[in-house]
Amino acid sequence: MARERDWPGAFNARDLGGIPVAAGVLAPGVLFRSGQPQTWGPDAWVRAEAEGVRRVLDLRDPSEPRGSATGTDGIDYRFTPVEDPELPAFRARFDPYLNHPSGYPDFVGLFAERVAVAVGEVLEAGPGTLVCCSAGRDRTGLVTGILLLRYGADAEVLAHEDELAVRAVNEHHLHRAKPHPYERWHDETELAEIIRSCGDAVREFAEGFDAHEFLRTHGVADAAVERARDWLIASR
Repeated sequence: MARERDWPGAFNARDLGGIPVAAGVLAPGVLFRSGQPQTWGPDAWVRAEAEGVRRVLDLRDPSEPRGSATGTDGIDYRFTPVEDPELPAFRARFDPYLNHPSGYPDFVGLFAERVAVAVGEVLEAGPGTLVCCSAGRDRTGLVTGILLLRYGADAEVLAHEDELAVRAVNEHHLHRAKPHPYERWHDETELAEIIRSCGDAVREFAEGFDAHEFLRTHGVADAAVERARDWLIASR
């Protein structure tokens, strides 16, 4: 199954269908991830809706995006911020932002309730949900990763998904009209080391993180997980 979405202007856009979990795979056409929709062209929204997107859950604080995302009547857009960018402890730990999975434990330590709420919103939203942040890499990877862990995905699955995101964002940097203030394109030699470093951090996080206990502790009931199973999980 082709998972990459080539919606005009979109980057790091992907259907999560086919990702293996304990009871099967994620169903196609029900859960998506992407970089910021502010880069999308009008045709991207039309095609995203035609391919099943019904809502966007943006994990950024509403003050972060530059420009508005102009959707369609068929796609709802709402913010589910997983961080408080003005929190001194956040600013001290993450300069300029969460940009590597090695920061996941500290990020969750600062914003556990917000992260759990975001995962819960994905579960309750229903099929047709797209999760995004700025690059669709780190915050999006954390939230979708916790969801995958809750359904029994293993650490290698999360590491593979992180590699796909790292590669997609790197390709985006190659074609940007305006350079990113903190990141740049990397050749394959440099990129391989970044992927190795990120993958090691993702595996360490996944192997030591109890998604079931985390979500239950922070208000995401097992019943919500089971309800979402009906539309989210397909047999292999």
